[in-house]
Amino acid sequence: MNQRRAEGSEAATGGTPRAHAMAGDGCVLPPNRGGAQELDAAFCQLLEDAGCPLAQDVHKRLDFEVLMTELSSQFINMPASQVDSQIEWGLRRIVELLDIDRCGLGQVSADGGQLVVTHSYQVAGVPPSARIMLDAQFPCYARMICQGKVIRLPDDLPADATREREYCLRTGLKSNVTIPLIAMGAVVGGIGFSTFRSQRNWPDSLITRLRLLGDMFTNALARKRADEALSAKELSLRQAQEGLRRLATRLMHSQEEERARIAREMHDDWTQRLAMLGIDLARLEGHFGLPSPALPVLHAMRERVVSLADDVHALSRQLHPSILDDLGLVEALRSECAAFSRREDIAVDYRTGQVPGELPKELALCFYRVAQESLRNLARHAAVSEASVTLTATGPELTLQISDQGVGFDPEHTRSQPGLGLASMKERVHLIAGELTIHSAPGHGTVVTVRAPLESGGPRG
Repeated sequence: MNQRRAEGSEAATGGTPRAHAMAGDGCVLPPNRGGAQELDAAFCQLLEDAGCPLAQDVHKRLDFEVLMTELSSQFINMPASQVDSQIEWGLRRIVELLDIDRCGLGQVSADGGQLVVTHSYQVAGVPPSARIMLDAQFPCYARMICQGKVIRLPDDLPADATREREYCLRTGLKSNVTIPLIAMGAVVGGIGFSTFRSQRNWPDSLITRLRLLGDMFTNALARKRADEALSAKELSLRQAQEGLRRLATRLMHSQEEERARIAREMHDDWTQRLAMLGIDLARLEGHFGLPSPALPVLHAMRERVVSLADDVHALSRQLHPSILDDLGLVEALRSECAAFSRREDIAVDYRTGQVPGELPKELALCFYRVAQESLRNLARHAAVSEASVTLTATGPELTLQISDQGVGFDPEHTRSQPGLGLASMKERVHLIAGELTIHSAPGHGTVVTVRAPLESGGPRG
């Protein structure tokens, strides 16, 4: 390149070049006015214009570096689902860039007995890469791969590699280089580059660059396997959680059925028998003349029997509120609040809004059990003389709130060590696709709130 051409180039670029790169006599790189690819293209064009014999090699080298940069940037945050297709694209680009016939990437199987070709690209008319039985099919090739050696076929084959040479003759393989892929100090596969139309030399400088390409693919596949393993564990965990929830649902249903059976037996049998015993005691009182000393004893016995019958009836209602089936949630909660007030001597302000008369059975039972458990906890721990229970329906949502101004507690401590009652409440609410929140603080009372969609009734697994 002469002085006038350099001056013309300088004038065309609008000033003195900031950097020059010499590639032979007079090959000047223009200033970088654009990106790296534009700079490389301009450099190669200058080499070709100058008749530089290295122009084509430099052009291919720069194209290879651009491909490596593209692949590296794309693999950084690539989802696992796209890794395979991106590797296939990279192999195709390598075949086109190096003007070879086939490129394949194989991975050693878990048992170490096979080299499975998982990704490949070949031009039309070239046989595809095949699964290789390392120990039986190509023993010499397998031994060299497992030793981590770069293999140039057929040049590097030892004299006893008869099967490998037969393969080259049978398929028409002219030349091949296979580079082992190593991860954590162990050979995990290999990447091979083959020609069938003509002989090809594989200089060490090219092998070094191809090894970088193989390492990039290996890292991408390792991340993919790690992501897939993580996804499989997450799926297994979700399935286990769903299984536990289904089991919890069945257990709760079985529990409610058993409670209902026992409650019916207590109501229909025990209370009836106690009632008959009370009647017999009353008749027995009538057989004694006044003032018999046995009368006070019989009278006290009869009163205790009546009291026991009332307790059995109350326990039956606790086990299974038949009023819930007969009159619905609004009246069942009203009855429960009244019974709780009489039993615990704690006044309950019960209020309801516009609540539908017909509610899904699972929804009504869940709200009743949460109210029942909340009132029980309130009586045990709140140290109050009054509380409030509110049941309202707003749009498609049903809300239950139980509140008091008692001693309160630390919810963080409860979350770390939940009792069976609280855990049962949370599980019940989850099964109807609802939400349970508990707001409390020492000295500031407690508010338990349950919200659930009115249409959700059925259990959630």
